[in-house]
Amino acid sequence: MTVMVVSRNRTRPVLYIISSLTLAIGVFAWLLAHVTWRDVFDLIRSIHLPLLGLFFVLSLGMHTVRTLRYRLVLASVGQAPNFFRLFLAVLVRSLCVDLLPARSGELVYIYLLRTRLGVELGAATASFALAFLFDLMALAPLLVVAFLLAGLDAALSPALLIGAGMVLLLLAILALQLLPTALRLAFGACRWLPAPLARFRQWSRRFLAATHRQIRRARAQGIATPLFGLSLGVRLFKYSALYILLLAMLHPQGYTLQSLPFPKVFLGLCAAEMAASLPVSGLAGFGAYEGAWAGVFMLLGFPATMAKASSISHHLFTQAYGYLLGGIAAVWLLALPVSSLPPQPARPPPKA
Repeated sequence: MTVMVVSRNRTRPVLYIISSLTLAIGVFAWLLAHVTWRDVFDLIRSIHLPLLGLFFVLSLGMHTVRTLRYRLVLASVGQAPNFFRLFLAVLVRSLCVDLLPARSGELVYIYLLRTRLGVELGAATASFALAFLFDLMALAPLLVVAFLLAGLDAALSPALLIGAGMVLLLLAILALQLLPTALRLAFGACRWLPAPLARFRQWSRRFLAATHRQIRRARAQGIATPLFGLSLGVRLFKYSALYILLLAMLHPQGYTLQSLPFPKVFLGLCAAEMAASLPVSGLAGFGAYEGAWAGVFMLLGFPATMAKASSISHHLFTQAYGYLLGGIAAVWLLALPVSSLPPQPARPPPKA
């Protein structure tokens, strides 16, 4: 039995790598059968510089608002890390989320807060969990509005689109409400871990208890409304920046605000990002991102050549930009001395 478990554990990463590479190779073979690498790099070389500058401003604005959101949650549980250090950690988090599959890079954010900023583990995890759930809540109404403004009601009824958005919103709210209960259940389930995992069992129970306590504290502070507002701001800054970058690439080709309506582009961007978040997407989301981008943009009525070439050029540029920014932030953060926040006084968790 032990041999079978070990064999499966060793086989799983190999299967994952094979499936990810197969997807990436298949998607790029399809794209490059219709466009060339010269088409891809021409979009980058001829980029409109004033619009590129606006992209940089909006991108940094998105990271700033995201930092403010994390700091709001951390402050609600008695943790107040230095804003600039937290900003650097957010930049490194963005690099790792883009690079690693299925958003597993989010764990780097928790690690940096704990080891470099001196934030208590439960507080770091609570800030991640609440920000993630409020991100989903903020995305739901934006998707509904984008569907309706994109004029897709000829194919799908407005009631169906609004219903789909409401389902996403309600699922996020339900997850937020059930999160403390889920943590309690996981805490209780840890007692059934076998004796050889005693140290892991002890660590897991401490971790789950701390996270549960901090999430209840954050909820008791009544930060839901400002947290939702900041999450909405993160989404608007992010997709505005990505839209402006696409416009900067296509402006020399004659595209304008009118020929690139924001609601339609927004739907294409969301589809690509969701595809890149899937476990099968692989490193940096290459393959899944481009395939979803090209497919959805063509469904939305954009020319096939533009959809396929821009899917590669846009993703390459944003990845290179994110890695450069995150790499600089990582070196800067590691060069700074480790922060230490004052220990919190022991207190029972407030009522939810």
